[in-house]
Amino acid sequence: MDLAAKASLLTEKIQELGSVLVAYSGGTDSAYLAYAAYRALGGKMLAVIADSPSLPRAELEAALTFTTEQGIPTHILRTSEMENPDYVRNDSQRCFHCKDELFTVMEKARAELGFEHLAYGMNADDKGDFRPGQKAAALHHASAPLAAAGLTKQEIRTLARSAGLRVWDKPASACLSSRIEYGRPVTAENLMQVERAEAALHELGFPQVRVRHHGELARVEIARADLPRVLDLAVLDRMTAAVRAAGFLYVTLDTQGYRAGSMNAVLPVAEILGASAKEIKASADSRMHTGGMEQTITVLETAVDDMTPEVLAYVAERGRALGALDVMLAPVIMKKGRPGTLITVLCNEPEAAALQDLLLRETSTLGVRVRQEKRVCLERAHVRVSTAYGEIRVKVGTCNGETLNAAPEFEDCRAAALKHRVPVKQVMQAALAAYAQANVAEV
Repeated sequence: MDLAAKASLLTEKIQELGSVLVAYSGGTDSAYLAYAAYRALGGKMLAVIADSPSLPRAELEAALTFTTEQGIPTHILRTSEMENPDYVRNDSQRCFHCKDELFTVMEKARAELGFEHLAYGMNADDKGDFRPGQKAAALHHASAPLAAAGLTKQEIRTLARSAGLRVWDKPASACLSSRIEYGRPVTAENLMQVERAEAALHELGFPQVRVRHHGELARVEIARADLPRVLDLAVLDRMTAAVRAAGFLYVTLDTQGYRAGSMNAVLPVAEILGASAKEIKASADSRMHTGGMEQTITVLETAVDDMTPEVLAYVAERGRALGALDVMLAPVIMKKGRPGTLITVLCNEPEAAALQDLLLRETSTLGVRVRQEKRVCLERAHVRVSTAYGEIRVKVGTCNGETLNAAPEFEDCRAAALKHRVPVKQVMQAALAAYAQANVAEV
């Protein structure tokens, strides 16, 4: 589908909503969505900005300036995620709790103002990223018109540029909380430190920076194109003085430069267990149970006898997209000898509500059984191996430092097999052989 067709489809998707509140942050994606929604619906849309200590004042001002220029109706809502201990704790699900608060407040405003739907700016590229906020959006049934139209980040920038929107090339700007290392509580003080430090670096002429908060240490990421300038000692001294003035004792320059989501590098294990890396390290010994890590998971279960295989497959696919650890379908014999299908969903507690809603809405069931169960798992991590078909991730299961299982990631193998036109099993065998030779580097 060409870009013009995708733009037309976006308009159709927005018009299907009838009236909508758009979650608006001022970034390119949400700005273009607000612009497109205003063009498609006029007064039947409202751009909503969530204001809290995690939003830099400069970003709020810029976001309001854009909607004023475009005549887009805009409303500021105060959110209270800082009052939620689960958010302040700052584990791998922080973004979920933030977006859950956002969409809860927006849902209340939607009902009070008489709008039909909520929408947010997820694009087609976001689907493969680590973004717990998408689970919150699904929980509140927020639509993602940009993703539904198949628009990628670059395509959205192209459309915004064609429309003459000055935000078309705006650098990505995640909330200030994303700068704070996992496991360090989010406080108004450390958010202010980050905001002041980044503002000072902007004034020094660095448009794309991140100041990562590691307590007394600030780890500064600057766009790679600007790194040669930073290596001038005079510039480095000014940068150090500016960041220390924001309240940091030590300043270090990240030689890899700016990259989105660098804080997530510690998450392969943390994400699976639903805890921060520090929490895992501190509690690993106490949670070890005869050969693995003990977890508590939620099990959702229902049996149906009047659904086609195609619909069942769709439900399983949607369940995994909503964050299910697994969705299993098994044939069963129900009362009166009726053949049916048992649907079992395994998930972590934050995803349970959305998955329960999926089963009630998308299947013919009249009820869903919900229970908590303990399971024992190997500690898991990923490593990358080099093969003749490119780098392949290998999932490794360990216990007490001993590797018990290793399996190549199928999607990596599938992509490599299609690219090189070889059987997928050939790529999988190559990945395992490379892993066996121990020529690996941790993700």
